[in-house]
Amino acid sequence: MQEKTAFTGFFRMGLKALVLCPAFFLFPLISSANGPDTLIHIPTTSFSQDLIPGLVANEKEIRAGLLYDVDRDRIVWEKDMDYAYPIASLTKMMVGLLAMEDINAGTVCLDDRITVTRTYKKKVRRRRYTTYKVEEQYTLEDVLKMALVASHNESTVWIAKHCSGSLPAFVERMNRRAIELGMSKSQYSNPSGLPAIIDELDNSSSPRDQLILALEVLKHPKLIEITSIPYASVHNGKGQVSYRNHNGLVINYGMEVDGIKTGFTKAAGFCLVATANRGEHRMISVVFGCRSPWIRNSIVASMMNTYYDAIKLGRLGEAGPDTQASRVFLDSVQQGIARIEPNIEQKIPDNANDESYAYTYKTVSQKIKKAHTVRQGDNLGRIADKYNVSVTDLKKWNKLRNTTIRPGQKLYVFSTVRKKIPVRLVIDPDETIADLQPSQDTTDQCETELKTEHVHHPQTTARADHDTASKVAHEIRAGQDSNATPPAKARAAYIYHTVQPGDTLWNIAQRYQTNMEQIKKLNKLSKKNYLRSGTRIKIPVNGG
Repeated sequence: MQEKTAFTGFFRMGLKALVLCPAFFLFPLISSANGPDTLIHIPTTSFSQDLIPGLVANEKEIRAGLLYDVDRDRIVWEKDMDYAYPIASLTKMMVGLLAMEDINAGTVCLDDRITVTRTYKKKVRRRRYTTYKVEEQYTLEDVLKMALVASHNESTVWIAKHCSGSLPAFVERMNRRAIELGMSKSQYSNPSGLPAIIDELDNSSSPRDQLILALEVLKHPKLIEITSIPYASVHNGKGQVSYRNHNGLVINYGMEVDGIKTGFTKAAGFCLVATANRGEHRMISVVFGCRSPWIRNSIVASMMNTYYDAIKLGRLGEAGPDTQASRVFLDSVQQGIARIEPNIEQKIPDNANDESYAYTYKTVSQKIKKAHTVRQGDNLGRIADKYNVSVTDLKKWNKLRNTTIRPGQKLYVFSTVRKKIPVRLVIDPDETIADLQPSQDTTDQCETELKTEHVHHPQTTARADHDTASKVAHEIRAGQDSNATPPAKARAAYIYHTVQPGDTLWNIAQRYQTNMEQIKKLNKLSKKNYLRSGTRIKIPVNGG
């Protein structure tokens, strides 16, 4: 046992030494691409900085990140942007980029069919199982939606096999492309972003590298079209499955926030590369290592809102940005006449409940109906002046044929008001499940056989070793539930929910539109109790 432990420790030390040596990653890629005696030039990308103090009030909630003004070519806020950290499913940005470059090159097509045959094990009795197979067909476009919108891990394996023939060849392309783009702090060991066996082999990158990658992704409108989908509909040959976008900002500000990707593992925390285009002025935000998805979403929305407001474009969700005023102001900034001075939002207190981070604010226009009782001496002109409306509108709203009115008569006046309302950032409770590495001792582990049919790769087959049958089924159920409208009042006092890996009382309460205290009371849960995967719990309905 001691010899085995010593050997394992020596093996891990050897791997760490290789990983920490840059030549470990660079040399094989350079040799395979250009020959053993050829060195490639690694480009360096530099960005101008115009840092605005205090732009992000709650920086301590972020491990690392930046905010980049694309139109001005300026990084306006940054924190440890040149240090590499685990990136989890942000990895899928590179997968989407390579797939789209292959499509543009003509080696693959969006309409290519990918056939997937899954073999599932179903427990019948205590130690007896039965197996069954399910064959599904997807287009490459639908598989990209699954990877980039729903963060579906297994779909990245399908893309890799389809585009490069084998998983190692595709991972090698990912690293080579990173070098070509100048992403000097990035490394990839798989296309999904799942944790590696050795921590040092986890996919990692720096905020600066992710900015470089995001700018490259923006060159492909089809990719941005996919990442901006709030709810993606995917056809699998059997029917239609809906997936919710893990980026809640896309759902909240669909006309302005159009991507790009979220990510989560225990090592990476909650990460997000987001892009917004308000008033034809584009911003890119990169955030690593937040402790919850709603904190992350709130921080990104806050920093973008603060900056957009400071450059006279208003906030996300507000109607009618004044692009002319913003252009004049930015010209003054360029000439040194004016400065960008943000109106800093209130800092979130340290002891705030996590739920408070689920809210941000947006300005909406709303029509209000008022009743005016005609008094002695009133006429339509005087009433119109009082409410700042026209006489024509008054006659139209009240269906008057002439200007004659009488005392005591009620006239209705409509006015438009603008007010800020709290908006709950949409959080997908399955984000943690989709990006977490599945347990290796799961009893319902499935063996997956992949068959990729394409004119260029007719013999391509593969096996996916990461996803479990229960996880795939859960993702399908979650996608269907997330796209459905709130159910009507049910007759039963409660329904059952089977706890999935990563579920919390908060997430479950949000999904079923109830609260944690009701769930605790109905299931007699105390602070000492915790949710076990596979346990059935009661969910109250009708306020039960």
